[in-house]
Amino acid sequence: MKICENGVTRDMTPEEEAAWNQSAQEQPEQPPTVETQAVAFTRAMARTMTTLSDADALTMPDILPTWQSYLDAGEQIPPGVCIVHNGQCYRQSQSTAVTPQAHQPPDSAGMLAVYRPIERQHAGTQADPIPWVSGMDCYAGKYYSYNGHIYRVADGGTMKPCVWYPGMPDVWQWELVE
Repeated sequence: MKICENGVTRDMTPEEEAAWNQSAQEQPEQPPTVETQAVAFTRAMARTMTTLSDADALTMPDILPTWQSYLDAGEQIPPGVCIVHNGQCYRQSQSTAVTPQAHQPPDSAGMLAVYRPIERQHAGTQADPIPWVSGMDCYAGKYYSYNGHIYRVADGGTMKPCVWYPGMPDVWQWELVE
């Protein structure tokens, strides 16, 4: 490769050529935008925020940390922190921090004492039933949707937490409405 210095053209030394190639490959680092910084800050705060309301958590599922991110980082999930797993928001419900285990995701059997699903805001009426999620609290007189049907929880049938899916055989708490 040739170089021109003070009007004289000459061949580059191997060291000069290596340095030039290296500098040509390096791109100047772009400073983060305000928007990028705001998202990073919000995500950092969400990892430790224990006072986030369920309603607020449901408005920002793309900002909340995922259960997988804690697992991958080997970090504990603080009490009360909201997380997302498989598109569902959960709250870590223990009074102490929890170390996620690969064989115990929030939606697995036996994990309701640790991770409680956060219900989407619905009236629980026949016109606006609550989509049923395993482990949610289901209250007598409220309506829930599941597999294309609407069910009502029978009087005296409150289930906290509910692990019996609507329409499950031999579960008297669920009444098929439509």
